[in-house]
Amino acid sequence: MTQLFVDHKAPPRTGARLPAANRRVAIVGGGAAGTLSAIHLLRAASEPLDLAIVDAGGRFGPGVAYGTPDPLHLLNVPAGRMGGIAGRPDHFLRWLRARGHDVEEADFLPRRRYGEYLEAQLAAAIATADPASRITLHHAEAHRLAEKHGGGLILELSAGDSLEADHAVLAVGPLPGGDPVEVPAEVRASGRCVADPWRPRALDRAREASDVLIVGTGLTMVDVALSLATARPRMNLHAISRHGFVPRSHRRELTAIEPFPIPTDEGTIDQVAAAFFDRIAVVSQEGGDWRDVVDSARPLIPAVWQSLEPAEKRRFLARFQRLWEIHRFRVAPDGAERLAALRRAGRLRVSARRLARLEAIRGGVRAWLDGGDAGPEPLEVGAVISCCGAATDIRHAAPPLVAGLIDDGLARPDALGLGLDIGPGGALLDRAGRASLPVHVVGALRRGVEWEAISVTEIRDQADLVAREIVARRGAKALA
Repeated sequence: MTQLFVDHKAPPRTGARLPAANRRVAIVGGGAAGTLSAIHLLRAASEPLDLAIVDAGGRFGPGVAYGTPDPLHLLNVPAGRMGGIAGRPDHFLRWLRARGHDVEEADFLPRRRYGEYLEAQLAAAIATADPASRITLHHAEAHRLAEKHGGGLILELSAGDSLEADHAVLAVGPLPGGDPVEVPAEVRASGRCVADPWRPRALDRAREASDVLIVGTGLTMVDVALSLATARPRMNLHAISRHGFVPRSHRRELTAIEPFPIPTDEGTIDQVAAAFFDRIAVVSQEGGDWRDVVDSARPLIPAVWQSLEPAEKRRFLARFQRLWEIHRFRVAPDGAERLAALRRAGRLRVSARRLARLEAIRGGVRAWLDGGDAGPEPLEVGAVISCCGAATDIRHAAPPLVAGLIDDGLARPDALGLGLDIGPGGALLDRAGRASLPVHVVGALRRGVEWEAISVTEIRDQADLVAREIVARRGAKALA
């Protein structure tokens, strides 16, 4: 039967060589992108694999996105479209129903359910893999990836360990975000400024406060606000961002997916926007709405994005990105209703402001906010939580592994610096624009090249294509 090892309880150790008969693949990242990559590799391989999955957090499957236990944190894609297997968008729905859950195609479920699904699919893929395969889960941080003398790759891990591989998949997730402003030492020491709300127990101090400032008004703000407001019914929440825009709501019915032509011959964002607005007018007359258009466009976005010159892409980022995001990344209807109720009750106040600086005060933090006509204004709160999301410049926010690849010339940023430059099939490109290493990219680091790259609906197809690329030299098996 397939062998599964966890946390270096079996080879590979530093410098160890696995049997040459098995193709060796290392996946960096154990969240959704890494898990779906592993699942598709194991499903596609016609011969045994030695597969190593490396994750600093040590939880393989849910990752950050689907690891939350809070039942108020809902998926923002309906269950019928969240299947993790390429070509089978209803796979998640069928899995739920097979386990006795009464779920409809248009339901928005707690994200923890999807985490359970990912864990189950990884376990099933391992159980049904070639009996000679070896799968190793490494709770470690990947520090450096380099070409090995004589061929192949070597992946250096924390604690001095290393792995040898024939192929690697970078599935490291979004770039880590930082503090919204410089945080004084006194504030940081107090634990009242939370840079990462998803870190275990990160919100414990905030739950004790009567007033909390949330910096950022996207989907993470929605999750944090709902959790805190439920935990402390008299808490007042203040959410700020540059525009003060909040994600729009899904409707309860499934959107109609009907791809439409988006002209790209001019290579301008104005041409693309005009096509969107024209289509919204047509669909609205037919009884639909803008949600149908946004969802129908998603499969077309990579080609549209690649048709734009870098200057036009930058123009989109400056003028249209936030508008696109609040319509593209929508809130589940139940979550949107709870958020609206908080705002009507005055418990959540959302405004277009900037955080200028922080000061430590007795029992809390004084936040100075810019954006009003009267100039900077103070707001005294018990805690400040950053929900600003991922960093947007890989040249300044890359994790050590990725930064090392760029410094060594084995990878290069995309034209906008949003992620890594990739070639066909997600192949990593080096400084000269060549796919010089057998390394592929899955997930968020593809965003600068494809734009639509971070949701399960895109990641499952990326993972499938990368898996087939890796196993192609030895053949791929037919999948049920």
